[in-house]
Amino acid sequence: MTDRRTPGGRPLVLKFGGSAFADLDGYHRVARYAVRRVTEEKRPLVVVASAMSGTTGRLQQTLDALVDAPPADAAAMLLTTGETVSVALLAAAFDAEGVTARPLQAADTGLLAAGPGDRARLVSAGPETLAGALAGCPVAVVPGGQAVDAAGRTVMLGRNSSDLSAVAVAAALGAGTCELFSDVPGVCTADPYLVPEARTLFRISYEGARRMSRHGAKVVHEGAVDWAERGGVRLLCRPFPWCGAPEGGTVVGTGPEAAAVVVHRNSDVWCFRSGRERRAVGERLRGEGLAVAEFDTAGEACLTVPAGARDVARHLRAARRLDGLCLITTLWPDGRTEHTVVPCAEAAAEARRCHALLYPDSGGTPGPAVPPPAKARSPHSDVLVGPARPLPTENRR
Repeated sequence: MTDRRTPGGRPLVLKFGGSAFADLDGYHRVARYAVRRVTEEKRPLVVVASAMSGTTGRLQQTLDALVDAPPADAAAMLLTTGETVSVALLAAAFDAEGVTARPLQAADTGLLAAGPGDRARLVSAGPETLAGALAGCPVAVVPGGQAVDAAGRTVMLGRNSSDLSAVAVAAALGAGTCELFSDVPGVCTADPYLVPEARTLFRISYEGARRMSRHGAKVVHEGAVDWAERGGVRLLCRPFPWCGAPEGGTVVGTGPEAAAVVVHRNSDVWCFRSGRERRAVGERLRGEGLAVAEFDTAGEACLTVPAGARDVARHLRAARRLDGLCLITTLWPDGRTEHTVVPCAEAAAEARRCHALLYPDSGGTPGPAVPPPAKARSPHSDVLVGPARPLPTENRR
């Protein structure tokens, strides 16, 4: 049956993470793949593009070097430029393939958000503007992680929120399915870069994926899972380049609960005087769009906070940071959650040990720490700010 909200029926909605754009040829690879899908399936296409790998981090570093506490609106204006660049480059790559693609800005997406400009909360997704764009062009390219607020200003939906944009668009257009492409084979039982024995789950429930994300796994944005479940959108988490293997990737929708090991390697551990104080701070940080995990260790109430998160010091004045420590969380299929805190240098070995307990038939035996590979960063990620150079201290205000 043809969906009335979108000319031509249900559209394809594909999201590509920053790892797909580790080099400029990545834009051509994505365009060629997307053109093939459109040609074969004869449906309109929405592509949600992330910033090229490393760009947002470099922009954040530049902002932090300039001032200690930049206004949220200024931060949003700067940090969203990475996705804007990707949209323009990808539209140009489509044109090189002989297909016209319409590059869209946040105001053209129908996504409305509220809250701080750099960590806004998505509140609604309307189909009219996107459907109108697809009516005049078979392909629309959308910036990931962006929306507008009630005043029409572009806001950021937090870091790593391209998943959320893609799922909200899919729900608004009645797409039914949203495909999320990244640099891992799907939803895995542990970070495959740290735990070589990690398995790729063929299926997982919405609640299972949400639970993993809530506890710090970099699988699917927690808000994206919520929007998918409410909108009846099935998620397909796949690696890119995608080989088309029928058994590849992970389907998020109906399926088992989470059984995985999560390493919070990009979070700091903070200790509080009481569980009540910890809970209050955790609620405030979550309300500002930050992913935090509460746990107890050695009789102390602790909380993880994303490293480098802006404007959180005011919430942590009464807490103390436990330097050099990393939280490992084991999610058991029966709903139990176990937390272990280890020195950062031992995190990989501890994750492998916990995974072997969770999956004793995986064939893996705990071994020495395996240093994770460096995150691939595009050599063009400095296009907006140039090579990293520390700003003189006297210029900071």
